[in-house]
Amino acid sequence: MTRVQGTKQDLSPDPSEAAQAAKEEAQAAGASGVDTPAEVPASGTKGERRPGPDLVHIRADATFIAILGFIALLHFAASVFITLFSAMLLAFALEPPVHMLCVRTPLRRHHASGIVVFLFVAVLYGLFYGTYLRAESFFAEIPAIAEKIRSAPLVASVANRAEEVNRIVAEAGRRIVPPAASARPKAAPPVLVRDAESFTGSLLQGLGSLSGVLFAFGFIPFLVYFILADREPLTRRTRELFPEEHRATVGQILADVELMMRKFLLGNALIALFLSAATVLIFLLVGLPYPLVLGILSGTLSIVPYLGLPLALLPGVVVGLVSFESGEPFVVLIASVTVLHIVAANYLTPKLVGRGVRLNATASTVALLFFGWVWGGMGLVLGIPILAVLKCIFDNVPSTQRIGMFLGE
Repeated sequence: MTRVQGTKQDLSPDPSEAAQAAKEEAQAAGASGVDTPAEVPASGTKGERRPGPDLVHIRADATFIAILGFIALLHFAASVFITLFSAMLLAFALEPPVHMLCVRTPLRRHHASGIVVFLFVAVLYGLFYGTYLRAESFFAEIPAIAEKIRSAPLVASVANRAEEVNRIVAEAGRRIVPPAASARPKAAPPVLVRDAESFTGSLLQGLGSLSGVLFAFGFIPFLVYFILADREPLTRRTRELFPEEHRATVGQILADVELMMRKFLLGNALIALFLSAATVLIFLLVGLPYPLVLGILSGTLSIVPYLGLPLALLPGVVVGLVSFESGEPFVVLIASVTVLHIVAANYLTPKLVGRGVRLNATASTVALLFFGWVWGGMGLVLGIPILAVLKCIFDNVPSTQRIGMFLGE
Protein backbone atom coordinates (compact mmCIF):
# COMPACT_ATOMS: atom_id res chain seq x y z
CA MET A 1 0.00 0.00 0.00
CA THR A 2 2.86 2.31 0.79
CA ARG A 3 4.54 1.61 -2.54
CA VAL A 4 1.42 2.57 -4.51
CA GLN A 5 1.10 5.94 -2.74
CA GLY A 6 4.73 6.73 -3.46
CA THR A 7 4.21 5.99 -7.14
CA LYS A 8 1.25 8.39 -7.34
CA GLN A 9 3.27 11.16 -5.75
CA ASP A 10 6.11 10.64 -8.22
CA LEU A 11 3.72 10.85 -11.19
CA SER A 12 2.08 14.14 -10.07
CA PRO A 13 3.83 17.27 -11.51
CA ASP A 14 5.47 19.86 -9.29
CA PRO A 15 3.26 23.02 -9.04
CA SER A 16 6.26 25.31 -9.29
CA GLU A 17 7.55 23.57 -12.40
CA ALA A 18 4.11 23.73 -14.05
CA ALA A 19 3.83 27.47 -13.37
CA GLN A 20 7.32 28.06 -14.79
CA ALA A 21 6.48 26.09 -17.92
CA ALA A 22 3.26 28.06 -18.47
CA LYS A 23 5.17 31.33 -18.07
CA GLU A 24 7.76 30.28 -20.64
CA GLU A 25 5.02 29.31 -23.12
CA ALA A 26 3.32 32.70 -22.66
CA GLN A 27 6.58 34.55 -23.28
CA ALA A 28 7.27 32.50 -26.39
CA ALA A 29 3.78 33.11 -27.76
CA GLY A 30 4.09 36.85 -27.10
CA ALA A 31 7.42 37.00 -28.94
CA SER A 32 5.99 35.22 -31.96
CA GLY A 33 2.89 37.56 -32.12
CA VAL A 34 0.36 34.81 -31.51
CA ASP A 35 -2.42 35.57 -29.02
CA THR A 36 -2.83 33.12 -26.25
CA PRO A 37 -6.29 31.88 -25.36
CA ALA A 38 -6.17 33.91 -22.16
CA GLU A 39 -5.86 37.15 -24.13
CA VAL A 40 -8.84 36.47 -26.40
CA PRO A 41 -12.06 37.66 -24.80
CA ALA A 42 -14.59 34.95 -24.12
CA SER A 43 -17.40 37.03 -25.64
CA GLY A 44 -17.60 39.98 -27.99
CA THR A 45 -18.75 42.46 -25.27
CA LYS A 46 -16.21 41.97 -22.49
CA GLY A 47 -13.34 43.57 -24.36
CA GLU A 48 -15.42 46.62 -25.53
CA ARG A 49 -15.53 49.87 -23.42
CA ARG A 50 -18.97 51.35 -22.94
CA PRO A 51 -19.26 55.14 -23.41
CA GLY A 52 -19.73 57.12 -20.18
CA PRO A 53 -22.70 59.40 -19.45
CA ASP A 54 -22.84 62.80 -21.18
CA LEU A 55 -22.28 65.20 -18.29
CA VAL A 56 -23.06 68.26 -20.40
CA HIS A 57 -26.57 67.06 -21.21
CA ILE A 58 -27.15 65.97 -17.62
CA ARG A 59 -26.09 69.38 -16.33
CA ALA A 60 -28.31 71.17 -18.87
CA ASP A 61 -31.31 69.03 -17.96
CA ALA A 62 -30.73 69.59 -14.25
CA THR A 63 -30.47 73.35 -14.80
CA PHE A 64 -33.71 73.40 -16.79
CA ILE A 65 -35.54 71.40 -14.10
CA ALA A 66 -34.17 73.72 -11.40
CA ILE A 67 -35.43 76.79 -13.31
CA LEU A 68 -38.89 75.28 -13.67
CA GLY A 69 -38.93 74.42 -9.98
CA PHE A 70 -37.92 77.96 -9.04
CA ILE A 71 -40.70 79.43 -11.20
CA ALA A 72 -43.21 77.09 -9.54
CA LEU A 73 -41.89 78.18 -6.14
CA LEU A 74 -42.33 81.85 -7.08
CA HIS A 75 -45.94 81.14 -8.06
CA PHE A 76 -47.05 79.00 -5.14
CA ALA A 77 -45.13 80.98 -2.50
CA ALA A 78 -46.05 84.36 -3.99
CA SER A 79 -47.25 85.86 -0.71
CA VAL A 80 -43.95 85.05 1.01
CA PHE A 81 -41.78 86.51 -1.76
CA ILE A 82 -43.94 89.61 -2.21
CA THR A 83 -43.87 90.32 1.52
CA LEU A 84 -40.11 89.78 1.73
CA PHE A 85 -39.24 91.90 -1.31
CA SER A 86 -41.60 94.69 -0.25
CA ALA A 87 -40.03 94.78 3.21
CA MET A 88 -36.56 94.92 1.69
CA LEU A 89 -37.57 97.82 -0.57
CA LEU A 90 -38.97 99.78 2.36
CA ALA A 91 -35.88 99.00 4.44
CA PHE A 92 -33.64 100.44 1.71
CA ALA A 93 -35.87 103.53 1.52
CA LEU A 94 -35.85 104.10 5.32
CA GLU A 95 -32.13 103.48 5.84
CA PRO A 96 -31.07 107.18 5.36
CA PRO A 97 -33.28 108.58 8.19
CA VAL A 98 -32.21 105.75 10.50
CA HIS A 99 -28.55 106.48 9.77
CA MET A 100 -29.11 110.20 10.31
CA LEU A 101 -30.71 109.58 13.72
CA CYS A 102 -27.86 107.31 14.76
CA VAL A 103 -25.25 109.90 13.75
CA ARG A 104 -26.87 113.06 15.10
CA THR A 105 -28.48 111.69 18.24
CA PRO A 106 -27.29 109.35 21.01
CA LEU A 107 -29.95 106.80 20.03
CA ARG A 108 -28.85 103.26 19.32
CA ARG A 109 -29.73 101.67 16.01
CA HIS A 110 -32.54 99.53 17.43
CA HIS A 111 -34.24 102.58 18.95
CA ALA A 112 -33.75 104.72 15.83
CA SER A 113 -35.16 101.95 13.62
CA GLY A 114 -38.23 101.62 15.83
CA ILE A 115 -38.89 105.37 15.76
CA VAL A 116 -38.50 105.62 11.98
CA VAL A 117 -40.71 102.60 11.27
CA PHE A 118 -43.37 103.85 13.70
CA LEU A 119 -43.40 107.33 12.13
CA PHE A 120 -43.54 105.85 8.63
CA VAL A 121 -46.52 103.62 9.51
CA ALA A 122 -48.26 106.56 11.24
CA VAL A 123 -47.75 108.88 8.25
CA LEU A 124 -48.86 106.18 5.83
CA TYR A 125 -51.96 105.46 7.89
CA GLY A 126 -52.74 109.18 8.08
CA LEU A 127 -52.46 109.56 4.32
CA PHE A 128 -54.67 106.55 3.70
CA TYR A 129 -57.22 107.70 6.24
CA GLY A 130 -57.35 111.24 4.85
CA THR A 131 -57.60 109.95 1.29
CA TYR A 132 -60.30 107.50 2.30
CA LEU A 133 -62.39 110.19 3.94
CA ARG A 134 -62.23 112.29 0.80
CA ALA A 135 -62.82 109.31 -1.46
CA GLU A 136 -65.64 107.79 0.57
CA SER A 137 -68.29 109.84 -1.18
CA PHE A 138 -66.65 109.07 -4.51
CA PHE A 139 -66.76 105.32 -3.82
CA ALA A 140 -70.42 105.61 -2.81
CA GLU A 141 -71.22 107.22 -6.15
CA ILE A 142 -69.40 104.66 -8.29
CA PRO A 143 -72.62 102.76 -9.26
CA ALA A 144 -74.31 106.05 -10.25
CA ILE A 145 -71.20 107.11 -12.17
CA ALA A 146 -71.14 103.78 -14.01
CA GLU A 147 -74.80 104.22 -14.98
CA LYS A 148 -74.10 107.77 -16.15
CA ILE A 149 -71.19 106.51 -18.25
CA ARG A 150 -73.44 103.99 -19.97
CA SER A 151 -76.03 106.67 -20.77
CA ALA A 152 -73.54 109.44 -21.61
CA PRO A 153 -74.01 110.93 -25.10
CA LEU A 154 -70.43 110.26 -26.13
CA VAL A 155 -70.56 106.63 -24.99
CA ALA A 156 -73.98 106.13 -26.60
CA SER A 157 -72.71 107.59 -29.89
CA VAL A 158 -69.64 105.33 -29.89
CA ALA A 159 -71.80 102.30 -29.05
CA ASN A 160 -74.24 103.08 -31.85
CA ARG A 161 -71.43 103.46 -34.37
CA ALA A 162 -69.90 100.18 -33.21
CA GLU A 163 -73.26 98.42 -33.67
CA GLU A 164 -73.62 99.93 -37.13
CA VAL A 165 -70.15 98.76 -38.16
CA ASN A 166 -70.90 95.31 -36.78
CA ARG A 167 -74.15 95.15 -38.73
CA ILE A 168 -72.44 96.17 -41.98
CA VAL A 169 -69.69 93.57 -41.53
CA ALA A 170 -72.25 90.86 -40.75
CA GLU A 171 -74.30 91.77 -43.83
CA ALA A 172 -71.21 91.66 -46.03
CA GLY A 173 -70.31 88.25 -44.60
CA ARG A 174 -73.78 86.87 -45.36
CA ARG A 175 -73.52 88.08 -48.96
CA ILE A 176 -70.11 86.47 -49.44
CA VAL A 177 -70.95 83.19 -47.72
CA PRO A 178 -74.74 82.67 -47.66
CA PRO A 179 -75.94 80.61 -44.70
CA ALA A 180 -77.42 77.15 -45.25
CA ALA A 181 -81.18 76.82 -45.34
CA SER A 182 -81.27 74.41 -42.46
CA ALA A 183 -78.87 76.33 -40.32
CA ARG A 184 -80.25 77.22 -36.98
CA PRO A 185 -79.89 80.74 -35.69
CA LYS A 186 -77.01 81.03 -33.31
CA ALA A 187 -77.78 81.94 -29.76
CA ALA A 188 -76.53 85.26 -28.51
CA PRO A 189 -73.17 84.99 -26.73
CA PRO A 190 -73.42 85.20 -22.96
CA VAL A 191 -72.56 88.52 -21.42
CA LEU A 192 -69.90 88.29 -18.75
CA VAL A 193 -70.42 90.73 -15.91
CA ARG A 194 -67.38 91.37 -13.77
CA ASP A 195 -67.72 92.75 -10.30
CA ALA A 196 -65.86 95.73 -8.96
CA GLU A 197 -63.43 93.53 -7.04
CA SER A 198 -61.89 92.04 -10.20
CA PHE A 199 -59.43 94.92 -10.60
CA THR A 200 -58.34 94.70 -6.97
CA GLY A 201 -58.05 90.94 -7.25
CA SER A 202 -55.80 91.16 -10.29
CA LEU A 203 -53.72 93.87 -8.61
CA LEU A 204 -53.19 91.74 -5.49
CA GLN A 205 -53.16 88.43 -7.32
CA GLY A 206 -50.15 86.95 -5.55
CA LEU A 207 -51.40 87.78 -2.05
CA GLY A 208 -54.60 85.77 -2.29
CA SER A 209 -57.65 86.62 -0.21
CA LEU A 210 -58.25 89.63 2.03
CA SER A 211 -56.90 87.74 5.03
CA GLY A 212 -53.71 87.01 3.08
CA VAL A 213 -53.35 90.70 2.20
CA LEU A 214 -53.82 91.75 5.84
CA PHE A 215 -51.43 89.04 6.96
CA ALA A 216 -48.75 90.21 4.53
CA PHE A 217 -49.20 93.90 5.35
CA GLY A 218 -49.05 93.07 9.06
CA PHE A 219 -45.70 91.34 8.66
CA ILE A 220 -44.06 94.04 6.53
CA PRO A 221 -43.48 96.63 9.35
CA PHE A 222 -41.88 93.99 11.59
CA LEU A 223 -39.64 92.74 8.80
CA VAL A 224 -38.61 96.30 7.98
CA TYR A 225 -37.73 96.94 11.62
CA PHE A 226 -35.66 93.76 11.94
CA ILE A 227 -33.78 94.45 8.69
CA LEU A 228 -32.99 98.02 9.76
CA ALA A 229 -32.07 97.16 13.35
CA ASP A 230 -29.82 94.22 12.42
CA ARG A 231 -28.26 95.76 9.32
CA GLU A 232 -24.61 95.31 10.34
CA PRO A 233 -25.01 91.73 11.70
CA LEU A 234 -27.03 90.71 8.64
CA THR A 235 -24.39 92.13 6.30
CA ARG A 236 -21.57 90.41 8.19
CA ARG A 237 -23.38 87.07 8.30
CA THR A 238 -24.23 87.27 4.63
CA ARG A 239 -20.55 87.75 3.79
CA GLU A 240 -19.55 84.90 6.09
CA LEU A 241 -21.79 82.50 4.17
CA PHE A 242 -19.20 82.51 1.37
CA PRO A 243 -15.54 81.47 1.30
CA GLU A 244 -12.84 83.95 2.27
CA GLU A 245 -11.80 84.70 -1.31
CA HIS A 246 -15.37 85.72 -2.31
CA ARG A 247 -16.29 87.89 0.67
CA ALA A 248 -14.95 91.10 -0.85
CA THR A 249 -17.10 90.52 -3.96
CA VAL A 250 -20.17 89.85 -1.79
CA GLY A 251 -19.57 93.08 0.13
CA GLN A 252 -19.30 95.02 -3.13
CA ILE A 253 -22.55 93.46 -4.38
CA LEU A 254 -24.39 94.44 -1.19
CA ALA A 255 -23.07 98.01 -1.41
CA ASP A 256 -24.10 98.33 -5.07
CA VAL A 257 -27.56 96.91 -4.37
CA GLU A 258 -28.13 99.32 -1.50
CA LEU A 259 -27.02 102.34 -3.54
CA MET A 260 -29.07 101.32 -6.56
CA MET A 261 -32.25 100.65 -4.59
CA ARG A 262 -31.94 103.94 -2.74
CA LYS A 263 -31.68 105.87 -6.02
CA PHE A 264 -34.55 103.90 -7.52
CA LEU A 265 -36.95 104.47 -4.63
CA LEU A 266 -36.04 108.11 -4.05
CA GLY A 267 -36.30 108.93 -7.75
CA ASN A 268 -39.69 107.27 -8.14
CA ALA A 269 -40.99 108.98 -4.99
CA LEU A 270 -39.97 112.41 -6.29
CA ILE A 271 -41.50 111.72 -9.71
CA ALA A 272 -44.76 110.48 -8.17
CA LEU A 273 -44.92 113.57 -5.92
CA PHE A 274 -44.35 115.93 -8.84
CA LEU A 275 -46.89 114.19 -11.09
CA SER A 276 -49.50 114.00 -8.33
CA ALA A 277 -49.23 117.71 -7.51
CA ALA A 278 -49.34 118.74 -11.18
CA THR A 279 -52.26 116.41 -11.96
CA VAL A 280 -54.28 117.66 -8.96
CA LEU A 281 -53.78 121.23 -10.20
CA ILE A 282 -54.89 120.32 -13.73
CA PHE A 283 -57.99 118.45 -12.55
CA LEU A 284 -58.88 121.41 -10.34
CA LEU A 285 -58.52 123.89 -13.22
CA VAL A 286 -60.63 121.87 -15.67
CA GLY A 287 -63.38 121.42 -13.06
CA LEU A 288 -63.14 117.66 -12.56
CA PRO A 289 -64.90 116.38 -9.41
CA TYR A 290 -62.72 114.99 -6.62
CA PRO A 291 -59.49 116.52 -7.97
CA LEU A 292 -57.35 115.57 -4.95
CA VAL A 293 -58.22 111.87 -4.94
CA LEU A 294 -58.18 111.45 -8.70
CA GLY A 295 -55.02 113.56 -9.11
CA ILE A 296 -53.02 111.56 -6.55
CA LEU A 297 -54.27 108.31 -8.07
CA SER A 298 -53.37 109.41 -11.60
CA GLY A 299 -49.93 110.73 -10.62
CA THR A 300 -49.07 107.57 -8.69
CA LEU A 301 -50.19 105.25 -11.49
CA SER A 302 -48.16 107.26 -13.99
CA ILE A 303 -44.85 105.89 -12.63
CA VAL A 304 -45.78 102.29 -13.52
CA PRO A 305 -43.29 101.30 -16.26
CA TYR A 306 -44.69 101.18 -19.81
CA LEU A 307 -48.31 101.16 -18.60
CA GLY A 308 -48.18 104.51 -16.82
CA LEU A 309 -49.90 106.64 -19.48
CA PRO A 310 -53.09 104.57 -19.95
CA LEU A 311 -53.34 104.01 -16.19
CA ALA A 312 -52.85 107.73 -15.51
CA LEU A 313 -55.54 108.68 -18.03
CA LEU A 314 -58.05 106.17 -16.70
CA PRO A 315 -59.34 108.06 -13.59
CA GLY A 316 -59.76 111.39 -15.39
CA VAL A 317 -61.31 109.86 -18.51
CA VAL A 318 -63.85 107.76 -16.59
CA VAL A 319 -65.06 110.65 -14.43
CA GLY A 320 -64.78 113.19 -17.27
CA LEU A 321 -67.19 111.25 -19.45
CA VAL A 322 -70.04 112.00 -17.07
CA SER A 323 -68.86 115.36 -15.76
CA PHE A 324 -68.06 117.41 -18.86
CA GLU A 325 -70.86 118.62 -21.07
CA SER A 326 -68.51 119.70 -23.86
CA GLY A 327 -65.42 118.13 -25.32
CA GLU A 328 -62.96 120.98 -24.64
CA PRO A 329 -62.21 120.19 -20.94
CA PHE A 330 -61.99 116.52 -21.86
CA VAL A 331 -59.36 117.21 -24.54
CA VAL A 332 -57.42 119.54 -22.21
CA LEU A 333 -57.38 116.88 -19.50
CA ILE A 334 -56.08 114.16 -21.84
CA ALA A 335 -53.47 116.43 -23.41
CA SER A 336 -52.20 117.71 -20.06
CA VAL A 337 -51.82 114.26 -18.48
CA THR A 338 -50.10 113.00 -21.64
CA VAL A 339 -47.62 115.89 -21.68
CA LEU A 340 -46.82 115.39 -17.99
CA HIS A 341 -46.22 111.70 -18.51
CA ILE A 342 -43.98 112.32 -21.54
CA VAL A 343 -41.93 114.91 -19.63
CA ALA A 344 -41.53 112.55 -16.68
CA ALA A 345 -40.65 109.54 -18.85
CA ASN A 346 -38.11 111.34 -21.06
CA TYR A 347 -36.49 113.82 -18.67
CA LEU A 348 -37.19 113.06 -15.01
CA THR A 349 -36.98 109.26 -15.03
CA PRO A 350 -33.60 109.03 -16.88
CA LYS A 351 -32.02 111.56 -14.51
CA LEU A 352 -33.53 110.41 -11.22
CA VAL A 353 -33.99 106.67 -11.80
CA GLY A 354 -32.18 105.60 -14.96
CA ARG A 355 -28.66 106.32 -13.72
CA GLY A 356 -29.13 104.07 -10.71
CA VAL A 357 -30.91 101.17 -12.43
CA ARG A 358 -29.14 101.09 -15.84
CA LEU A 359 -31.39 98.50 -17.49
CA ASN A 360 -32.22 98.38 -21.18
CA ALA A 361 -35.80 98.57 -22.39
CA THR A 362 -35.95 94.98 -23.67
CA ALA A 363 -34.83 93.44 -20.38
CA SER A 364 -37.17 95.69 -18.40
CA THR A 365 -40.15 94.76 -20.58
CA VAL A 366 -39.43 91.03 -20.28
CA ALA A 367 -39.11 91.38 -16.49
CA LEU A 368 -42.46 93.16 -16.30
CA LEU A 369 -44.12 90.51 -18.46
CA PHE A 370 -42.69 87.65 -16.40
CA PHE A 371 -43.35 89.02 -12.91
CA GLY A 372 -46.72 90.42 -13.98
CA TRP A 373 -47.66 86.94 -15.16
CA VAL A 374 -46.45 85.32 -11.91
CA TRP A 375 -47.62 87.92 -9.34
CA GLY A 376 -50.17 90.10 -11.12
CA GLY A 377 -50.15 93.80 -10.30
CA MET A 378 -47.53 93.42 -7.57
CA GLY A 379 -45.19 91.93 -10.15
CA LEU A 380 -45.37 95.16 -12.16
CA VAL A 381 -44.20 97.01 -9.05
CA LEU A 382 -41.42 94.60 -8.03
CA GLY A 383 -40.23 93.39 -11.45
CA ILE A 384 -37.77 96.23 -12.20
CA PRO A 385 -36.15 96.29 -8.71
CA ILE A 386 -35.64 92.51 -8.75
CA LEU A 387 -34.04 92.64 -12.19
CA ALA A 388 -31.82 95.54 -11.08
CA VAL A 389 -30.62 93.52 -8.08
CA LEU A 390 -29.82 90.59 -10.36
CA LYS A 391 -27.84 92.92 -12.62
CA CYS A 392 -25.76 94.11 -9.64
CA ILE A 393 -24.93 90.47 -8.88
CA PHE A 394 -24.08 89.66 -12.50
CA ASP A 395 -21.85 92.73 -12.86
CA ASN A 396 -19.66 91.79 -9.88
CA VAL A 397 -19.25 88.06 -10.61
CA PRO A 398 -16.61 87.46 -13.33
CA SER A 399 -18.36 84.41 -14.80
CA THR A 400 -21.67 86.30 -15.29
CA GLN A 401 -20.44 89.74 -16.37
CA ARG A 402 -21.59 89.09 -19.93
CA ILE A 403 -25.17 88.62 -18.68
CA GLY A 404 -24.90 91.90 -16.79
CA MET A 405 -23.69 93.65 -19.94
CA PHE A 406 -26.62 92.14 -21.86
CA LEU A 407 -29.11 93.49 -19.30
CA GLY A 408 -27.49 96.96 -19.22
CA GLU A 409 -27.99 99.92 -21.46
